[in-house]
This record gives sequence, structure tokens and C-alpha cells, in this order.
Amino acid sequence: MYSTSHPAPIADQTKVWDLKPEHEFRFEVDFNNAVVLRLKSGTAEIFGAELGSGAEYRFTGQKAAVFTWHGCSLEIQGQCNVAYVADETPMASYINLHTALQSRRVAAAAAAASTAMTAPPATDREGQVTVAPGTTGPVVMLIGPVDAGKTSLAKLLLNYAVRQGQHPMFINLDPAEGSVLMPGTVSAAPAMHLLDPEDGFDALGLDKTAGDVSTPLCYHYGFPSTTDNPKLYGLLAAKLAETVRARLARNHQTRPAGCIIDTGGVIDAAAGYELIQQSIADFHVDLVVVLGHERLYSDMCRLYGNSATVKVVKLAKSGGVVNRDKDFLRHAQLRTIRRYFYGSSYSEYSPFSTIAWYQNLKIYRVEDSIAPSSALPIGIDRKVSETQIVPMEPGPVLIHSILTVSSLDATEDEDKLLESPAAGFVYVSSVDENKKSKKLTLLSPSPGRLPRKYLLLSSFKWMEM
Repeated sequence: MYSTSHPAPIADQTKVWDLKPEHEFRFEVDFNNAVVLRLKSGTAEIFGAELGSGAEYRFTGQKAAVFTWHGCSLEIQGQCNVAYVADETPMASYINLHTALQSRRVAAAAAAASTAMTAPPATDREGQVTVAPGTTGPVVMLIGPVDAGKTSLAKLLLNYAVRQGQHPMFINLDPAEGSVLMPGTVSAAPAMHLLDPEDGFDALGLDKTAGDVSTPLCYHYGFPSTTDNPKLYGLLAAKLAETVRARLARNHQTRPAGCIIDTGGVIDAAAGYELIQQSIADFHVDLVVVLGHERLYSDMCRLYGNSATVKVVKLAKSGGVVNRDKDFLRHAQLRTIRRYFYGSSYSEYSPFSTIAWYQNLKIYRVEDSIAPSSALPIGIDRKVSETQIVPMEPGPVLIHSILTVSSLDATEDEDKLLESPAAGFVYVSSVDENKKSKKLTLLSPSPGRLPRKYLLLSSFKWMEM
């Protein structure tokens, strides 16, 4: 059994790896072990983030690669499960993609600056800020099967953009990963800083209280796969897209950087294609990058070959991409949950335990079935309930659960609950079912009372160790 609560041990062994120019050191470490990597000489990067000379980087539960353009020497302390050097990588095609995106960002920034100087912001009939043509940067969607390297490429493109002074919006549409904040969500956050080689996307979600454009956006979905509840998923992806577009429209400084959209790996023609096409339309995607799947590329070309606004390109899957089994993915999810409450090497937290009286809360879960006609009163039509919520009473089912704290105000209509952004998350450590004093013991990253009374149950469980 992997541990995600305590630091993994580092084996007492050290090895030096010398890399030639444009070579890549690929390594895998499980959750029970850790390695420390140090750049001894030369230059190197992990997913586009440059390594500091002599700095130590600790990795556990990772499958990663160190690339060098000009050659380097690496020192590895500890035992890797897999470690080797590759001389064939897709980095040339990846840097070409970045160069093309950067060219579009520069052009969009120039257009945005010119527009800002010559005309005040305009609004439509609904009061929404309208965006002048040519002032929005590239909106890129990465698609492909599971374990095709989409998330790795997203990190690389974000880091390369940040290194050139750009701050693109990262959008995570893969609920299994929970890259920005929590598994079971769809989210967005601007890349204001380089993604740390150790912690990846964690830095994007650290500032949970800022009130500006850098505040992460997050919507509760509650399931690990897009096909668990495709109707709800489509609704939330569309809402996220609407909110992201509105946020970018108000800021002519970040809008030219565009968006990088990471997606899940469900690509079957029945459910996956429909969700992909819907997201392309919702986010106004203008570049679809297909990784590691010839048929998917062919189908996208057929669908968008005549489009004047959407371009489709194909990139090779890196040979360093490996399949992650269910056990590895599950422990990666548990680590993400724990980091929300306790932080990471980038920033450590001290979470707070608080008592919440059930009478002051309203806990709901998403209905996960279709009500049969036989179960309904006469004269009532059957309704699809994938986007309906049902109230929950305190009980054992809540223990070790993750609850999303909705931003919906108590005065607002509960029908808007699923479409409201998440204000945060809490962990249920215990439930008191006493009739006179029903209460929950919650773990929260901040002290005090919950900011809102509406909570949504996620299907993810986590046991604090």
C-alpha cells in the first residue's frame, strides 16, 4: 500500500547520468520511494521549467523526464523504478508549436494595446465586455487517449509561455486529475509563475483567497470520468467556458496569452466526440492538437477540415509516456486531495478542524440515475435526473468524504447550485448522528465558520493518516 501522508524514504545510493545535447533522462518513482535529483553541470529542464544549478529536487510518485538542449550532468540520489536516457524525443515539434503560439500571442498583444489606446471597452446589451477581433491569444485544446502525454505537453507549453513573459490560462477538463485544486472538478487558473518541477500544477491553486484575475475558477462535478455523468459534465464545461471568456474579456493584458486546455482520455465516438466538439465550441478553440491517435486526428480533420476558425494538428506521442494503472492514478488523486489541505513543498499549510451543526448546513449530492416511469405518480413525466440534486442526511456515508463548499448565497435559488463556482473544499472526519445535536467534524484549510451553507458531496474518499 502506498503512503501519501508521510515522506517516502530515499535509498542510500547515488548515480551520475551524463546527457548529450537534445537527450532526455526518463525516470519513474513509485509512492513508497523518493529520489533527489541535482543538476551538477550544464542546463536542463523538466516539462519546460529550467532546473537550477546545484538545486535539489525531490520526487515521489512521479513519472517524469529531464531534457537538455545543450548537454548536462545529473546526480540522482535514491532508487528509481525505471531510469534510462533516450536520444529520440518529440521536443523539436513541441518547441515549434510553442514558437507558433508565441507569435500569435505577440500579435494579439499588439492588437490589444492598440485597441486599448484608441477606444474604450465596449459592452453588449447584457452588459458583457465585447472583445475586439485579433486581441485574444491562441486557444489550444489538447486531445488524445488516456496516457498520451497531454498533461505533460500542457505543462511544457505553459512553462515556455511564462518564460517569455506570457500568462496563459490553464483549463483542466479532466476530472480524474484535479490538476489545479481537487479531483472531481473542472477548473481554470492563469499560469502566473513557472510550474514547479516537483509540484507541477499545485502552485496554480495556492492562492484561494485572491480577488483578482489570478484566482482559480473551479466547478464541482463529483465524478472521476466525463462519461459518469456526461450531461452534467457538459453543463459545467460550458459554464466554465463562459466564466473564463468573461474574465479574459475584462483584462486586455492577460487575454493575448490565450488558453491551454487539457482534456481527459475518453475519445470513443459515442460520448467522447460529442463532449470534445461541445468544448471546442464553448471555449472558442482555434487550435486542436491531437496526441498519439491517428483515427482521432482523421476524425477531427473530417469534422473541422473546412472550418475557417478551427485548425487541427497532429503531434507524436513521446516515447517516455507510460501507462498508469488504476492504483497509481488513485494514489495520485489522494496526494492531490492531501495537498489541498496540507500544502506541498511550494507552500505548507496547517489545516483547521471545526465543528459544523447540521441544522446550519444543506448537503446535496447529484442524482445519478433516471427515475423509471413506474416509480412516479400518475400524470408525471419521467425526467432525466443527471443534473438534479437530492438532499442528504448526516450518516456514515459522509465519513471520509470530500464536500465542495458552493459559492451560492443563501438568498439565491438552489436550482443554481450546480452552476455556482466552488468556494473551497472540506473533509468530513466524523459524523455525530445524535438526534439533539447532529454535527460534523470538518477539516478545512482556513479557520472559522464555513463561508456558505451549501455543500456538494463528491464521489472521492480520502482517509487522513
